[in-house]
Amino acid sequence: MEATTYAAHDDLPNIFAAVGILPSPFGESRRRNLPSEGERKLLFAVLEDAIRTYLRYRDRGGEARNNEEFVEATEWLSCDEECGPFSYIGVCEALGIDADNLRSGISNHTGRLEEIRG
Repeated sequence: MEATTYAAHDDLPNIFAAVGILPSPFGESRRRNLPSEGERKLLFAVLEDAIRTYLRYRDRGGEARNNEEFVEATEWLSCDEECGPFSYIGVCEALGIDADNLRSGISNHTGRLEEIRG
């Protein structure tokens, strides 16, 4: 498998594309036609940041438990409360992503982890 370094904001769908947790109309061409493109980009950036933070620190044991960013991302990703538009559930619903499937994909994700840690 060829290693690719991911850095752009739209690379996260590529990481989980084979897992089947992102909706099919998530492609760039479809998102450009939506009237609320700016809002979707903001919500996706919030989700992406939490996922990247979680994956970056999750295998670091005690160091992760002491990292404020990791703790915050972990709590946010595991919260089932719909308290506001920036809750995990609210963000997933707004983006058309199944929150439980995404959680499962994140927790089971082992491939490409080294690529996104950079």
